[in-house]
Amino acid sequence: MMSHESRDETLLQHQKGLITALKILDLWGIGEADQGFILNIDRDLLNSSEVLNGLTERQLLKISYILNIHASLRELFQNPENFYGFMQAVNHNSPYCGRTPSDFVVTGELDSLKKVFESLERLKYGQ
Repeated sequence: MMSHESRDETLLQHQKGLITALKILDLWGIGEADQGFILNIDRDLLNSSEVLNGLTERQLLKISYILNIHASLRELFQNPENFYGFMQAVNHNSPYCGRTPSDFVVTGELDSLKKVFESLERLKYGQ
């Protein structure tokens, strides 16, 4: 059974992750309405305990993918214009095929976030 203190720490970590993911989405040029759609949250309730207590496993996975995509971009590119601009740049490589990585992210599908992350990992490791 989780202690009250460890539960509070977990909720704090979830809150920090959510806030960071929203900042990253903003830096990627994704608007607030799309951010709410991607993470399936009402941005007006962002700081409420309802949102933090009610984050689902799926929402936490999406947050994790956003944080990991951001980390991969930071490893791949030294220039902030590149690691933030990559998400809005048309990409003709798989899986994008003439679309932007943001086009994948705004679908709100977990699998789309996974594809973006995996493509960056392949790029990072030269595969």
